[in-house]
Amino acid sequence: MRLRFAFWLASLAAVAGATPMPHSALAQGFGQPMRGPTNILGRSYPGKIKAIGVESMTVNLREGGPQTVLYSDIWRLRRSFASDEPNGSSIVDFGNNRMFIAASFDALVAEVSKKLPLTKFTAPNGDTVYLVANKVTDITGATPGLHNPASKTVVGTRNGSQQVLETIADTKQVIAAASIAR
Repeated sequence: MRLRFAFWLASLAAVAGATPMPHSALAQGFGQPMRGPTNILGRSYPGKIKAIGVESMTVNLREGGPQTVLYSDIWRLRRSFASDEPNGSSIVDFGNNRMFIAASFDALVAEVSKKLPLTKFTAPNGDTVYLVANKVTDITGATPGLHNPASKTVVGTRNGSQQVLETIADTKQVIAAASIAR
């Protein structure tokens, strides 16, 4: 009976031209502020910053154990934006891993920028993204059909890449200035 009702509701919404919010989005707390460490889609996400050290930072995990990340491994900082990421969390990409932190993004950037040369860029969705300048390996133009249509440049690192709205010349200039400043 539930299946027929769900099908009927989806058909009605399709005829009306509106798509209802899927149950998975509601279950994730989509659109609600993050209240702390959480478990979404079977994945556990780290919690709050425990300590900022000279060469690393430590985060308390949801399971109770600490996670330490060396500053030398970090290549990108950003806010969460995807549906499977906890809303309102700060994200630290290090190596081939990702940490979700329930801490202020501005405070995180301020602490990490004391240790690393960060460069500020604009992601295709309009959010601010910080890349570590000395981790950049290549800067190329965005390829139509392969990258986001709004992207102008793709900044590559050993561990990943980031599409940005800045031009290639502006991107090179910002990264060079940040590398020289350190």
